[in-house]
Amino acid sequence: MSDTVVGFLILGIGMLVVLGVVFAISSRGGSPAARAQPPKGVHLPGPSFLPVVISVGGALMGAGLAFRGTDQLANPFLAIPGLLVFVGAVIAWVRAANHEWREAEHTSHDDGATH
Repeated sequence: MSDTVVGFLILGIGMLVVLGVVFAISSRGGSPAARAQPPKGVHLPGPSFLPVVISVGGALMGAGLAFRGTDQLANPFLAIPGLLVFVGAVIAWVRAANHEWREAEHTSHDDGATH
């Protein structure tokens, strides 16, 4: 197998691991039937810098795969920090979304209306 194929396999496996972590964190809130509909008052998420941080992590991982030595799979000084930034930002974004969801379930967001 060539280095390119191995690099893409590692990248694909890493993406599956991250998606598995996101699924595990987001599905901790009870049965799917109980959480099928968002609570009243949830319209749009608040502004966040985390999508930009995720993009920076992905760019660092890509740069680590692109700018490597001839005998290396990836440049560890770019790929490893990129992976850490990417995974950390995804986990932070999912936790923020779960926090917003729980807050919306327990508070009123309907301009003075009560639940």
